[in-house]
Amino acid sequence: MIVLADNDIILKLAQCDLLDVLPDILGQEWTEIFISPTAKYQLLPKNPAKALSKCGNEESLARLKAFLETTQTVPAVKDTALLAQLETIDGIDGGEKFLFAVAVETENPLLITGDKRALRALLVHQENLPTVFSILQNAVVTFESAILLAMRLFGFAIVKQKLLGSPKPDGTLRLVLKSETGETDFVECLCSYSKEVLPLLAFKQHLPAQLTTLKD
Repeated sequence: MIVLADNDIILKLAQCDLLDVLPDILGQEWTEIFISPTAKYQLLPKNPAKALSKCGNEESLARLKAFLETTQTVPAVKDTALLAQLETIDGIDGGEKFLFAVAVETENPLLITGDKRALRALLVHQENLPTVFSILQNAVVTFESAILLAMRLFGFAIVKQKLLGSPKPDGTLRLVLKSETGETDFVECLCSYSKEVLPLLAFKQHLPAQLTTLKD
């Protein structure tokens, strides 16, 4: 299995101190984690001050640098026709278009992405993108599902403490994570955010049972 990681989720996991345990969360080796050719330049601006500002603190910056030095770069996409087709789909940005196309050309891929807008667009247009949908069905890990998988390994208390330490919490974390939030409420919130892309999520057998039983 090859893990294709997008820039957004790489940065979020670095800020939450979960990046170095990503292989453990996914049950993969470091050698199987691939990033886009532009990831290093986009995630780490040459200007040190800008790089620090992007990461939020020195600890996140150090984690990000270590991760980028360990991972590999995905090859160029061969099927330019598929890339051109993806260009016509609203809601899928350039980075996700590239990773979707790479996934189609990868044996047994796993896509790690924080871009649920692109995943929703794929679900809406699955009839026009049958190959992409078939490849990514049950093969995607989102930020929320990555947290749920991390909790399965390390427990709620440890993961919550890491998340609270993020210097730049995203909207999801700000809404669902407060100092007084308990495990039950936290899991329910993460499941509710994940429900809309459920057909694409990987590792369903390791995710909370209520995720598949939530009512629309």
